[in-house]
Order: sequence, then structure tokens, then C-alpha cells
Amino acid sequence: MIDFQINRRRPRIELVPMIDVVFFILFFFLMFSTLKTAQTGVPVNIPKTTHLGRPENNTIVVTIDKNYRVYYGTEAVNLHDLNRRVGAELKKDDETRIIIKPDASVPYQELIRVMDSLAAIGVRQPLLGVDRQQIPGGTP
Repeated sequence: MIDFQINRRRPRIELVPMIDVVFFILFFFLMFSTLKTAQTGVPVNIPKTTHLGRPENNTIVVTIDKNYRVYYGTEAVNLHDLNRRVGAELKKDDETRIIIKPDASVPYQELIRVMDSLAAIGVRQPLLGVDRQQIPGGTP
């Protein structure tokens, strides 16, 4: 009598293709997370941070320069004109994000003055514009 013996091999999970996929995904996210999104407005020296929120399409940039001048985009305005323009934009789209970019030398009270003015017209959560800074020896 002939005895057939079937050798069953245990299934193996191939690690090399899985490692290739993981490194490809890692490379993809590293490359695209370093792209810098441009914001409009007057260039000022703003404070640094290591965390950055996600950019929005409908944003208004309010800048306070080192001489305490307030800008709506690139145009210098007073607080009354700023409130009028921002209020008009909020009426069009109430999801509009307001980014306040103060110069690093602007005193806290000046920033609060602009934020209070915007809060009076219904701006609920203004964002503060900062430059992203890398932590030495850490993750971005």
C-alpha cells in the first residue's frame, strides 16, 4: 500500500512588501507635510510656534505691524473700517476664519484691543498667525 503524505506548510506573511508600503506612506506624508501654504497680508515678524492648525479656504488676514497699524489683507485700515469689512464678509459666509497676525513686538494690550473690536461684531474664534518653528532634536 502506498502512503501519501501531504506536507502542509504554514502560511507566511511576507514582510518585505508590507515594509515597502509603510515606507512609501511615511515618505508621502513627510514630503507633503513640509509644503508651506502662503498667506496674504503685510509681512511682519510674528511669534513662533511648533503647532500649526489646518489652513482654510475662506480666511481673512488681519495684521498688526510693529507700529501698531492694523491691516485688512494688505490695506491699512482703522478699527471702524476693519469691523465694517469683516462684518460684511461674515454676512456672506459665517464660517469665515479670521487670522490675526501681530508683529512679535506688538504689546499684548494692542492685540486685545483688535480682538475685542472683532468680538464686538461677532467674530467668535479668531486665530493667531504664527511662523512654524522646528524643535531642535524633536519632531516638527
